[in-house]
Amino acid sequence: MHFADLINESVDTKQSVLCLGLDPHWDRIPDFLKEDCTPDEAILKFLIPIIDACEPHIACVKPQIAFFEQFGSIGFSAFEKVCMYAKSKQLPVIVDAKRGDIGSTAEAYAEAFLGKNRPYDALTVNPYMGEDTLIPFVKKANENGKGIFVLVKTSNPGSGDIQDLPIGDELVCEKIARMVSRLGLDNLNTNQYSNIGAVVGATYPEELSLLRRDMPSQIFLIPGYGAQGGEANDLRSAFYEDGKGALVNSSRGILFAFEDAKEPENFALHAGEAARKAKEDLNFFA
Repeated sequence: MHFADLINESVDTKQSVLCLGLDPHWDRIPDFLKEDCTPDEAILKFLIPIIDACEPHIACVKPQIAFFEQFGSIGFSAFEKVCMYAKSKQLPVIVDAKRGDIGSTAEAYAEAFLGKNRPYDALTVNPYMGEDTLIPFVKKANENGKGIFVLVKTSNPGSGDIQDLPIGDELVCEKIARMVSRLGLDNLNTNQYSNIGAVVGATYPEELSLLRRDMPSQIFLIPGYGAQGGEANDLRSAFYEDGKGALVNSSRGILFAFEDAKEPENFALHAGEAARKAKEDLNFFA
């Protein structure tokens, strides 16, 4: 199946464009889950019930690999188990690892995350070493029905330090957007969506609109909604009339919704309710 078909089928099934970010900040995981167990076990006890509670309301999941890797091999084992569990729930898995390197190193990264039998469907990649460093990821994704999301305009406050620098008559982010659009032309589905997507932050709505014009075939992965300040009304320009074209990520606002209620014992219940509310907030896209 084409990666864009996988995503759009999930959006249709769930009537949701919500992507659940799996960022298990260790200091914010309820203390009772950490008692008498190793970090990997605590992470699983936290994330598996959250996936169950949120599953009816989300189109996919996006685990941030750093929160697992910090615990070494046991952390990576937990990462793989979380990904396989999400896949068992028919949820596409987008690995947020922001990989990027030259030649054979990029090929190794691509095989690790986009290989045929890996329990992942897509990977975020960093384009700032040049177009040649993206080619191994594009090739591997095309071979195996996977996707990549290239960092174009990120949601962090300092993104403009580099991404908004002028190059001739365009900005760095616009130049990258045109490159992403071109790289994606070789693998379009029947609805003209590419498997080569773009990361564009919710915190920059004006740029979001401009970059959509530069990347008409790309599925946007939109971080920055919710906890980072991005609002649903700012995201309309990323979507097409069919309700497709983008996935909106929410991580902390869902995972740690229990903090506002001061009910850590009901962390999964509060996560599910937060996911339901976020889905409804974004429902005018469906």
